[in-house]
Amino acid sequence: MAPENIISTIAIVLYPLIIGVFLKRRGFHNPMAYLFIPYIIPFWLRDLGYVALDLEWLLVPDSVAIRASFYILFVLAVLYLHLSRVFLGAEGKTWRWHLVGLAGLLGLVIVEVYAPRIPETHSIAGRWTITRQQIPVGVALLNWGVFMGGVVLLLLATRRRVHQPLHKNRMTYWFLTLTLSVLGTALLLIQRPQLASGLYLLHVLSTTGVILTHQLPDVRHAIRQFVGYLITTLVSIALYAGGFLAAQHILRTAPAYDLVAVSVGLGLVLAVLFNPLLQVVRRFVNSRVLGAKYDHSQTLREYSQQINNVVELEHLASTVVNFIQGALNAQYSALFVVHYEAPSKDEISEEDGEPVEGVYRLRGVLERGKEDEGAPTIELTPSSAVVDCLQRERACLTQYDVDLHPRFRGISTAERAWLERLDMDLYVPIHAQDKWVGLLTLGPKRSGDRYFEPDLLLLATLADQTAVALDNARLFDDLKVRNEEIRRLNEDLALANRELTRMGRAKSDFIDIASHELRTPLTQVKGYTDIMKEMVETDSLNPSVAENMVRGLKVASKRLEEIVDMMFDVAKIDTETLSLNLLRGPVAPIIEAAADKWRPALEEREQTLTINGLDRLPPILSDSRRLEQVFSHLIQNAIKFTPNGGRIRITGHMQAWTLPRDQKIEIIVSDTGIGIAPEELESIFDKFYRPSDVLLHSTDKTKFKGAGPGLGLTIVQGIVEAHGGRIWAESPGYDEETCPGGSFHVVLPVHPHQSFPERMWTA
Repeated sequence: MAPENIISTIAIVLYPLIIGVFLKRRGFHNPMAYLFIPYIIPFWLRDLGYVALDLEWLLVPDSVAIRASFYILFVLAVLYLHLSRVFLGAEGKTWRWHLVGLAGLLGLVIVEVYAPRIPETHSIAGRWTITRQQIPVGVALLNWGVFMGGVVLLLLATRRRVHQPLHKNRMTYWFLTLTLSVLGTALLLIQRPQLASGLYLLHVLSTTGVILTHQLPDVRHAIRQFVGYLITTLVSIALYAGGFLAAQHILRTAPAYDLVAVSVGLGLVLAVLFNPLLQVVRRFVNSRVLGAKYDHSQTLREYSQQINNVVELEHLASTVVNFIQGALNAQYSALFVVHYEAPSKDEISEEDGEPVEGVYRLRGVLERGKEDEGAPTIELTPSSAVVDCLQRERACLTQYDVDLHPRFRGISTAERAWLERLDMDLYVPIHAQDKWVGLLTLGPKRSGDRYFEPDLLLLATLADQTAVALDNARLFDDLKVRNEEIRRLNEDLALANRELTRMGRAKSDFIDIASHELRTPLTQVKGYTDIMKEMVETDSLNPSVAENMVRGLKVASKRLEEIVDMMFDVAKIDTETLSLNLLRGPVAPIIEAAADKWRPALEEREQTLTINGLDRLPPILSDSRRLEQVFSHLIQNAIKFTPNGGRIRITGHMQAWTLPRDQKIEIIVSDTGIGIAPEELESIFDKFYRPSDVLLHSTDKTKFKGAGPGLGLTIVQGIVEAHGGRIWAESPGYDEETCPGGSFHVVLPVHPHQSFPERMWTA
């Protein structure tokens, strides 16, 4: 065997060992294995071919061996691109690269098929000569360049997308493996195949190490440490050398001196001067080169002073987030309060009968440095790997671990989406009295550095100092919430008591009003029947008198029927059993019929009623009998609360609309009456509402300020809402002297749709 093939021989032995180590660490079922193992095999075959050719086990022309080597490069480039996509977690479909690979393979096939027809040599621009055997090699090399360029673009795009420094550090190592592969190909082009084999072996070893190693050394920090060590060493050498050179120059002019005494004196001088100067240099290196911006003890002291005696949760969160974000130079940060909600004893899993897990509810208190609306809330189960790390192990967690460590591969989609939305770099748990009470999250540093071990130690200490204050603030916040709930419950209770009092008063008023309303017609019935009985007994009843008495009995019974019907209507509205018989038609005849009923009363009270704009309204789907009942009540109401000689006006118009299905008509019944007090504009629709004292109640339907049982407007509102409309009252106020007037607005849909209470109508 030729000495130059020793590297290939070593590679032939190492490549199977590399595959074995990979499978032992990751297993066959790892997604990376399906690409990594096929990626190693071509390297092994290539070096095996070199050794076989050297030992004359394989006899092929040199041109064929060279082309085969470059074809293998093309295959390796394709596999390396897809391996890079998996390694970097690139999203999107790969069908475009599959098409490019097929096109490249087709090009190689075409070149091989037509190679015999190609002239032996070609001249390019009269300066370069290319042989027939070099054309397939050039096509393979072009395909290799396309795919390796794709790897470079993928690395650059992913690096721009991610913010976490640990992810960027991982990509730096992958770029180093890419560089070794490119250098190996360059050596192959200049016909140094054994050196190329050595670089390819280094490329495979480094690629394997990068894939299998989770925590890779920080390249940026290592360079800084080297630069810092180099600066310190050079300064030390300069100080010592300068001291000895200065002493030598001074001693030249001395006539005689004791070498031992001078050496001891010079050593003492350098020792006194060197240490302070070296400390200054180290501080400069730490702050300017290594990036250490804070003093551990001083930071803890300042933090302790700031959070002392802070009990309000919002204030504490602001103090904690602002201080730590400034001390660690983080771009943004957030603070979460953690509440554990244990399952109740009755919560049993339906599958296996085991108790259901509780949940950790993380509520964002404050987020600084981002444009989002606030830190999102999440619920995590105790079985979550994230909870296991933060709650049980009490360890700081990096987003790098969440994204790449196998331990967190099975976290739920909701957890991963929550973490992606936060876009943080570090998660620091806060524990108090063996309880997980809070979570501090930090974004990437402004300097682009990772959080090093001193940073994690500082954050752990700050979290311990925060724990008691956060627990107290959380308890104080819970106490405020409970007090607010108690206050709100007291207000609700007071409101309920007032409502009960009002309802009790309304019931009493209803009894008084109902008895008053019913007593008059009952008295008439009883009086007429007593008179008729007496006249029958004395045989003095004549037809004309009997006719008058029957007419009085009919009026009284009709009044009784009206009161009972109103009570039934209210009951149907309350139970949502009011039925409507819907037909499409104009609204003007309905209102005219309602107005005609009250013409005699209008003449008696010397009031004028005008109706305008109804003829221009479109037909609507409605129950004409019920709508007539609505406007009859409204006209009667206007008559009763408008002084003699007043005016009543009914107008109609279309409301503004965008879609035809949203068309609505609005009908306004206004008067020049005594008006309605502002505080009673909504109460007038309540059952048994009365505008005045029950003792001043009058049973007359049209007498000024007369009142009924207090059910008319309740029925009006129920019928309007059953049609899918709404009604409200407007008035400047109540004044019996100036009579500011009032108006009732009735809005009805032209085409009732989903909001229409269908269970209350039939068509």
